[in-house]
Amino acid sequence: MSQGLKKGFVGMVWIISAAVMPACSPSAVAEPAVLPLEENVRTVSIERDGETADCGNKEQIGELLSILSDMEPTDQQSVQDVPQTDEYTSIHFEDTEGRVYTIFYYEMDGKAYAEQSYQGIYEPAPALGVLLDDLLEAGEAALNDRIPMVMAGGAMYYDTGKESTVTGRCGVMDGEITSAVDRTEVPSENDQSNFGAGYGYQWGPEEGTLEVCMDGKWMVFKRRYADDSQVYFAGRWYDKSGLSEDTLRWLAWYNGLTGQEQACISSVPADLLDESEISRTEETAAQAN
Repeated sequence: MSQGLKKGFVGMVWIISAAVMPACSPSAVAEPAVLPLEENVRTVSIERDGETADCGNKEQIGELLSILSDMEPTDQQSVQDVPQTDEYTSIHFEDTEGRVYTIFYYEMDGKAYAEQSYQGIYEPAPALGVLLDDLLEAGEAALNDRIPMVMAGGAMYYDTGKESTVTGRCGVMDGEITSAVDRTEVPSENDQSNFGAGYGYQWGPEEGTLEVCMDGKWMVFKRRYADDSQVYFAGRWYDKSGLSEDTLRWLAWYNGLTGQEQACISSVPADLLDESEISRTEETAAQAN
């Protein structure tokens, strides 16, 4: 073979090899699944065949996240919103900022897989399937969301669904929602809501109203008791039936005070004192101050 022909042949072999190599080389494995930090998880719900269960057990949530964080990535690609199989289990994590992280679990050709849409397909530990079965069997039935509410100044304010008509608003906030409980729960401390944290608020122009800035809109919340049979005091709810009319009037006044004003109150009605299990020694000491 002549020198020129040999060079041409070698060049052709190199070109063919370069074209074939990418097709023959192994595909890149999936990136790790995107999951929330355990301390930021607000709710976990699991769905399968129309059945839904909520998981509120912190140990189980931690175990679930641990298994999902330690999955073996595969070179299979996730290219659609849901797995390409008829039967799968959906795992939904929602964090304290309202972000939702979804993982699908399913079996195919005798192997178990976990998939996060457009992120990757993984091989989880066998414990995942067992844990999901246990959670669906023993987990709490999904609860209906409560009306959005926020506690501020010792009172509960409920969403009216109305947007504020106030114009020329002052830019200084009167407070901020700094913590949140689940949407199915009732807040139990000041500056806490059941719809998220980080929202600023101002007292409304009408008595008993609070206006919360949400997604660029000022929504009106109105003060009232959690329901017609209970009233809030000192971190918990009490049945009205166990309190006198005078005490209920006192509570209506007390819960309308700011937190700073409440801290200055040194006398508590006797029947509320008994119900709240505050010792009379503590009350006497407060009065002495």
